Amino acid sequence: MKKVITGPIDWFIFNIMNEKQRKRLGDIFSDEQKEKLKQIILGKQQLERQRLKQIRHHLYSLGFTDKGLTELNQFYENTKYPYLKKLAAWELALWYANDYSEEGAKKALQYIAVAKEKEKNLDQTRRYAIVEAECYDILGEKDKGKDVLQQVIEQQRHPDLFLGMANLHESIEERVTWINKAMTSYNLAPIYFENGNDSTYDDLRTESIKNVITDGPKVSVILPAFKAGDGIRIAIESILSQTWTNLELIVVDDCSPDNTADVIKEYVEKDPRVTLLSTPVNSGPYVARNIGLKHATGDFVTVNDSDDWSHAEKIAIQARHLMQHDSIIANTSEHARLTEEIKLYRRGTPGKYIFPNMSSLMFRREPVLEKIGNWDSVRFAADGEFKRRLIKVFGKNKYVDLHSGPLSLPRQSVNSLTGSSAFGYNGFFMGVRKEYVESLSFYHQSGNTLYYPYPMEKRPYPVPEPMWPKREDKPMGSRQFDIVIATDFRNVSQDLVTKIKALAENDSTIGLVQMNTFNLKLSNEKVDIRIRELIDGEQIQMLVFGENIMAQELIIPHSAVLQDKQRYVPKVTADRIKVIIDDVENVELDTFKNHATDYFSGRQEWFGADDDIVNYVKKQYPEVDFHLIDEDWKMRNEQ
Repeated sequence: MKKVITGPIDWFIFNIMNEKQRKRLGDIFSDEQKEKLKQIILGKQQLERQRLKQIRHHLYSLGFTDKGLTELNQFYENTKYPYLKKLAAWELALWYANDYSEEGAKKALQYIAVAKEKEKNLDQTRRYAIVEAECYDILGEKDKGKDVLQQVIEQQRHPDLFLGMANLHESIEERVTWINKAMTSYNLAPIYFENGNDSTYDDLRTESIKNVITDGPKVSVILPAFKAGDGIRIAIESILSQTWTNLELIVVDDCSPDNTADVIKEYVEKDPRVTLLSTPVNSGPYVARNIGLKHATGDFVTVNDSDDWSHAEKIAIQARHLMQHDSIIANTSEHARLTEEIKLYRRGTPGKYIFPNMSSLMFRREPVLEKIGNWDSVRFAADGEFKRRLIKVFGKNKYVDLHSGPLSLPRQSVNSLTGSSAFGYNGFFMGVRKEYVESLSFYHQSGNTLYYPYPMEKRPYPVPEPMWPKREDKPMGSRQFDIVIATDFRNVSQDLVTKIKALAENDSTIGLVQMNTFNLKLSNEKVDIRIRELIDGEQIQMLVFGENIMAQELIIPHSAVLQDKQRYVPKVTADRIKVIIDDVENVELDTFKNHATDYFSGRQEWFGADDDIVNYVKKQYPEVDFHLIDEDWKMRNEQ
């Protein structure tokens, strides 16, 4: 009976409904209601789909590159359900396409051929075509890419397809022609580059627009800047060229060591709408935004990044929407990322270039300042947190992502923060950003105040050190801890919680490293609440990928976390590394040792949790120096 019910439902949702309809359907139900519905109608096919989702999570967010890819391939080969095989083929295609290599492109094309077979959904057909065209571009077969896109354009004249076509043309002028087809789709004025085919990103402009708005409410535009002397002109000029003229541009220099402040001063002298402020010390863009917000006088507030171009109609479109909808508290517009080589970049989004620009948020200043205050004072990733508070306080229906078209073409540079391998975002949360989301979600659910003051004298919840406005001094290039514990904190015993408390009572500084076990059946994807409650951001901290740590002892209380290679582990150097084998199943000591050596530096010591384990390991690996650990994580008879 379940198969009879779920089959038609799956077919209808994934073949008939488009992306917007599926989103609206999802918005109707709460997460709890969705889970209950799944339990009611969950059949084998849906369980398989959940398994595919878990494999993807392990591959991307948890960093199990080898094991995750193996599982994904096995799923693709073994599933009996045609639509799940297509989904798995698409996931494999994206994995290889996002490698942006010739080898990856060849593999991606093979899987796209499977994924798109007999596809009826127009949204999905378009995504397949865009990624397929990108692969042909990488392989130097641009004409094949154009043919793929043209076939789909004949079915649907979608702006993402026009942007995909722009990437396949050699000259900048030809690319601009296709980019402007996308602009025209949204009734936006066309763009151009001042120096034609010899142009760079900084030559980007909007064609002249006669309709200038002089009588609207004032909009405060906050522009945080750090070491932006080379790129800030295009950002400033694109704001000062807005058709919405009643604005103030508040540029906040974050103690830049270059000529950023001097460049800003040129505009202060030329245009009375420009103000220059500065952070007291280098603190990151969100502290800079908060300083700007304290000085803002506009009815509405928005932000522009320091080297990003904005379309001349951007502010007018967002401001008019707020004027026409008194009940709406905030909105965003869309963007498409543009590389310095003048090519569109998906940045991890599957087959689409145009998507909501969270940093374009425009909000009503007075009610927002009254209810939720300022942005979180962290160095990055606070846009999502601010959005969560807006929705939680004002309601989901008070926040609107406008389908505006690409009103920003943010510069995608190689050295940008969001391109950082450790702290960046490429379409999924991992490492520091994953920890930040878990910590803020835990706090938001606690019922405590969602009003954030500035200055923020005391953090409402802990965040990893790379996000602190005032970073720690690191004389040796590493942070110092007495003890580091690395394990899977999603699934812990009360004994482990008690041990950590005891260490804290002895005034030890404790670093926790979330290492994951590859477990597709683990229902809890978050750090155990008992551990979350212990993390105070001072004596007990969560350490993240990208950090360098030194410690007296590193303890790995469950060797299973060394079973499968994972990427997102901080570098830890310890005087002693204690690894405890607590289960005789799947004991692969050579694998454990190799992975421990890959992740950590220091003298490894191997222990068993009880006599049976010690005897078993000594029998299987007689050459290994192996001991019994006592309840205080000390070797038996160790003083």
